[in-house]
Amino acid sequence: MPNSRADRERGASSLEYGALIVVAALVVGVLGTLVSTKVEGHVSNAICDLFQAQCTDTQQRTSADGDGPGPEPSPSPGPPVPQPPPPKPSKEQTETESVLNETQLGRDALKWVKDHGVRVVYRAGGGSYYDGDANVFYVDTNQTPEERANTFVHEVNHAEHRDDPDIDDLSREDFIDKSIDEETEGTVEAIQNNQQLQRNRGGNSPDTLLQQEYEDAYNDAVRRENAARAKAQRPPLDAAGEKAVGEKAGRERVKQAFVNGEVVSSVDGNKYADNYGKAWDDAHDCFLWIFC
Repeated sequence: MPNSRADRERGASSLEYGALIVVAALVVGVLGTLVSTKVEGHVSNAICDLFQAQCTDTQQRTSADGDGPGPEPSPSPGPPVPQPPPPKPSKEQTETESVLNETQLGRDALKWVKDHGVRVVYRAGGGSYYDGDANVFYVDTNQTPEERANTFVHEVNHAEHRDDPDIDDLSREDFIDKSIDEETEGTVEAIQNNQQLQRNRGGNSPDTLLQQEYEDAYNDAVRRENAARAKAQRPPLDAAGEKAVGEKAGRERVKQAFVNGEVVSSVDGNKYADNYGKAWDDAHDCFLWIFC
């Protein structure tokens, strides 16, 4: 006798319920396997950390079983890359530094350049000058080693006063005057460096720029001061007094040479006062000195 509709529906429901139980059991089994694998890996790592065991093989097997990629091997640094040797100094540089090392002022100048990272470029022509924007000192090699050494000392004085005088804050006249004072100081230092060189060489070295004028003014000032003291029945100058009186007169004579155009720029042949005036005009966007 055939089953009723209700019996067939109850039979189908029983089959569906049984199938659901089977599927759930399979899912639980798969998840259990995955969890067990991860737990095993973490437990193994913990044991390795605790007992400092040799677990490389186990860790590699765990990674291969699906617990993420293993640690990347450290790349080999390889052999060090050879560095090219520093370039050898030019003949002109070697000659110049050799002369500079004969005097205290020269040694001080070399040390200052090295300590302050000034790049020194030796090249033929173009004059010698210090570029404050680039912090580069250009040395014209169309000079003797002694002349280059004295110029080196002169230009280091410019480098020491890199931001002075201030072209923005000073009037045109004051800027020109203070800039010529700086030229004067550098020239006097070059003269004194050459005097040291001459003493060390027993006088066998030629005079440098304005040295004769400086020394004539120095000696004349000392002579006149001692004459005045003798007339007033006062003792003559001692060594320190002679130095103070003489150097003051020598500096004034050197500055006079820069002011009146007796000395001109080695770069363009212009008077220093004209060049510094033009520099001030350019900095202040001036035209004919009046439209500023």
